[in-house]
Amino acid sequence: MYEKVKSLLTNSFRVPEDQIAPEASLEDLGLDSLAAVEFSLALEKDFGIDITDDEVVELERLDRIVALVEQRVRAA
Repeated sequence: MYEKVKSLLTNSFRVPEDQIAPEASLEDLGLDSLAAVEFSLALEKDFGIDITDDEVVELERLDRIVALVEQRVRAA
Protein backbone atom coordinates (compact mmCIF):
# COMPACT_ATOMS: atom_id res chain seq x y z
CA MET A 1 0.00 0.00 0.00
CA TYR A 2 2.80 2.40 0.93
CA GLU A 3 4.51 1.80 -2.41
CA LYS A 4 1.30 2.55 -4.32
CA VAL A 5 0.83 5.82 -2.42
CA LYS A 6 4.48 6.64 -3.01
CA SER A 7 4.00 6.03 -6.73
CA LEU A 8 0.95 8.31 -6.71
CA LEU A 9 3.00 11.07 -5.10
CA THR A 10 5.88 10.76 -7.55
CA ASN A 11 3.78 10.37 -10.70
CA SER A 12 0.82 12.65 -10.06
CA PHE A 13 2.28 15.23 -7.70
CA ARG A 14 5.87 15.24 -8.91
CA VAL A 15 7.28 14.71 -5.43
CA PRO A 16 10.93 13.63 -5.71
CA GLU A 17 11.26 10.03 -4.56
CA ASP A 18 14.07 10.90 -2.13
CA GLN A 19 11.70 13.24 -0.23
CA ILE A 20 9.13 10.52 0.39
CA ALA A 21 9.46 8.78 3.75
CA PRO A 22 6.89 7.32 6.15
CA GLU A 23 7.47 10.11 8.66
CA ALA A 24 7.28 12.88 6.05
CA SER A 25 4.60 15.50 6.56
CA LEU A 26 2.53 16.95 3.74
CA GLU A 27 4.64 20.08 4.07
CA ASP A 28 7.84 18.00 3.76
CA LEU A 29 6.40 16.61 0.53
CA GLY A 30 5.70 20.10 -0.79
CA LEU A 31 1.92 19.68 -0.66
CA ASP A 32 0.02 22.84 0.25
CA SER A 33 -3.65 22.88 1.24
CA LEU A 34 -4.88 22.76 -2.37
CA ALA A 35 -2.55 19.86 -3.16
CA ALA A 36 -3.81 18.08 -0.02
CA VAL A 37 -7.35 18.28 -1.41
CA GLU A 38 -6.16 16.92 -4.76
CA PHE A 39 -4.21 14.18 -2.95
CA SER A 40 -7.29 13.07 -0.99
CA LEU A 41 -9.31 12.96 -4.22
CA ALA A 42 -6.58 10.90 -5.90
CA LEU A 43 -6.54 8.48 -2.95
CA GLU A 44 -10.31 8.09 -3.20
CA LYS A 45 -10.12 7.39 -6.91
CA ASP A 46 -7.12 5.06 -6.85
CA PHE A 47 -8.22 3.01 -3.85
CA GLY A 48 -12.01 3.22 -4.18
CA ILE A 49 -12.45 4.63 -0.67
CA ASP A 50 -13.92 7.68 1.01
CA ILE A 51 -11.33 9.95 2.60
CA THR A 52 -11.70 13.66 3.13
CA ASP A 53 -9.12 16.34 2.68
CA ASP A 54 -9.68 17.27 6.35
CA GLU A 55 -8.65 13.76 7.38
CA VAL A 56 -5.55 13.92 5.22
CA VAL A 57 -4.55 17.33 6.61
CA GLU A 58 -5.30 16.25 10.19
CA LEU A 59 -3.20 13.08 9.93
CA GLU A 60 -0.44 15.05 8.18
CA ARG A 61 2.24 12.32 8.20
CA LEU A 62 2.45 9.92 5.29
CA ASP A 63 2.56 6.79 7.48
CA ARG A 64 -0.67 7.83 9.23
CA ILE A 65 -2.37 8.59 5.92
CA VAL A 66 -1.33 5.20 4.52
CA ALA A 67 -2.63 3.49 7.68
CA LEU A 68 -6.03 5.16 7.21
CA VAL A 69 -6.10 4.17 3.54
CA GLU A 70 -5.32 0.56 4.50
CA GLN A 71 -8.09 0.61 7.12
CA ARG A 72 -10.62 1.99 4.64
CA VAL A 73 -9.63 -0.50 1.93
CA ARG A 74 -10.10 -3.41 4.37
CA ALA A 75 -13.50 -2.06 5.42
CA ALA A 76 -14.69 -1.59 1.84
